[in-house]
Amino acid sequence: MTLVQLKYAVTLEKVKNFALAAHELLIAQPTLSLQIQKLERSIGITIFDRTTNPISITNEGKEFLQQARVVISESEKLEYMYSQKGNTVSGELKLGIIPSVASSLLIKILPVLNTKYKDLNLRVFEIPTNQIIQKLENNELDAGILATPLNHKKIKEYPIYYEPFQVYIPSNLKIKSKEMSLEELQNYEMIVLGEEHCFRNQTLKVCKNNSYGRIEAGSFETIKKLVDKNMGLTLLPYFEEVSNKEQIRTLKNPIPAREISIVTNLSFFKMTILKALKNEILNLIPKDFHSKKNYHIIGVE
Repeated sequence: MTLVQLKYAVTLEKVKNFALAAHELLIAQPTLSLQIQKLERSIGITIFDRTTNPISITNEGKEFLQQARVVISESEKLEYMYSQKGNTVSGELKLGIIPSVASSLLIKILPVLNTKYKDLNLRVFEIPTNQIIQKLENNELDAGILATPLNHKKIKEYPIYYEPFQVYIPSNLKIKSKEMSLEELQNYEMIVLGEEHCFRNQTLKVCKNNSYGRIEAGSFETIKKLVDKNMGLTLLPYFEEVSNKEQIRTLKNPIPAREISIVTNLSFFKMTILKALKNEILNLIPKDFHSKKNYHIIGVE
């Protein structure tokens, strides 16, 4: 049994196809098949059921692969420990980020990281919260940026900043006041994100599950266009950009907000990278949003 064989097996588990796994690993398919066969012979069990399409994992194989991911993680930790020099930010970080944060943060933080940390290989995946959690548990991601608290026993949270909600209204809606109360929201049709987005649940909590007719959309960009066409109003996170600031209304106290955190699994070890990422994000976020003392934090669930 070799570490390379374990990595091959874990990759094959993920894609469940020899051709796709070989492509991802940058090796020939016969090479992958041979190494998997050698691994199975060496441990005396069948890991993959090749009679199904896509291939499936045997019960013994599931237990073996779970431990294999732990071994790979520990080997990467060992390699990382002895490759670092002082506080140098280097190595690879696979980062998941939810769409409702990515739309405002990525365009700002990526140029900073690319310029300042030449030895950092950052791979970014824009995916929903549930996928980030699953991939963290499977060691397919190193970290995630999403709304918290999650109250998940296997996930560690590092809060970064707090982002209040604001109301985006149609241009033809005559609301003179620059502030709106939560009660006022009940009088209008609300456009929300789809079920895969945690911001949807937070919106419904703020709006007290507004039961009026509702349009669901897949992105903030679509929602903003619908609002501009006078189809309803919506809630947006504070840092989401809009073309017309006159269509923004702030919410009265208690001001609802979401907590944005970096999250990892319990075995995460790339703390030098994490600290650098957190600090660079904070440098982009005004200090008024570094503390939650002025906000009412809306949970994810």
